[in-house]
Amino acid sequence: MIERIYKILQIKKLSPSQFADEIQVQRSGVSHILSGRNKPSLDFILKVLTSYPDIDADWLLFGKGKMIQKSEKIPNEDKLPKNLLNATSAQSSNQYQAVDEPSNLTDELKIKKSERKPDKNKSIEKIVVFNSDNTFKEYFPEN
Repeated sequence: MIERIYKILQIKKLSPSQFADEIQVQRSGVSHILSGRNKPSLDFILKVLTSYPDIDADWLLFGKGKMIQKSEKIPNEDKLPKNLLNATSAQSSNQYQAVDEPSNLTDELKIKKSERKPDKNKSIEKIVVFNSDNTFKEYFPEN
């Protein structure tokens, strides 16, 4: 995938820092991906595809097909709300399928949970609570 990201930079005539700014990620993140230190996250890939809608997702992810996809012009596209436009594009390309959750999912989980038996050889060593401000507190049971 690194080669394909480099190809995007080459075609779009961007430096890695310009690319990072355009897809709204940290410059160090792009640097780490291009150097091979980190693999691109789903968030990174989605930002690339959102920023460059002409880039084909199959090409970026798997190297299959052509880099630039044919754009399907939707009539009066500029007059449609963005959320409707995104739904229309997804429906027309059949890329996504709606998946209904089974209504009995919670019942199934309850059954599975009740089937589990506690392991009497295990005990709690500590409990760690993480706060939204990146602090944490450890609790140790009294013996």
